[in-house]
Amino acid sequence: MTTTPIDWNQIGGIFSIGSTINNFIAAGAKAETERYKLKSQGLNYQHQQDMAKINAKMLNMQARQVAMAYDRQFMTKTMAQSIKTSRARTSFAARGIQMGVGSTADVFITDAVMKEIDKLTMNSNKVRAVEQMRTRGVQADIRGDMLGVSASNMFASASTVSPILNMTSTLLTGAADFAKNEGYGF
Repeated sequence: MTTTPIDWNQIGGIFSIGSTINNFIAAGAKAETERYKLKSQGLNYQHQQDMAKINAKMLNMQARQVAMAYDRQFMTKTMAQSIKTSRARTSFAARGIQMGVGSTADVFITDAVMKEIDKLTMNSNKVRAVEQMRTRGVQADIRGDMLGVSASNMFASASTVSPILNMTSTLLTGAADFAKNEGYGF
């Protein structure tokens, strides 16, 4: 029985080939993982964009509802003030007090001024509340646009990740290492 001496160069070459194949497969898997990760982030940004756009629409609807609520309040308050003024006139007239002269004129002028101040205050509160709601809607809309840009960027980045390119690079590196180990160095 004769034993053949072990050629360590051949064994090293075999290991080098095995390592290159392993790295080749791992590079492809890593690139695919990266691509899916970027696509997933893009989809997440797209979802957030959709939610921001929905929130913007809801805030605009709420602004309209707030305006309608203030309009109802305005109507109710002015009607109540008119009824109060009418009752005062009726009461003064029933007691035989002359209208529009002296202290009765002052009472009705003061009442008219207070009504106007209340109307202006209610209108100011309405405008402020509606504009705050609309501003929040615009901010949500802008956030949605920015998230859309981020989603597009993620999808663009995902399209640049190439498993074939990574695998080819790994294969070339492995072939160069194999050639160097076999004495075929460049």
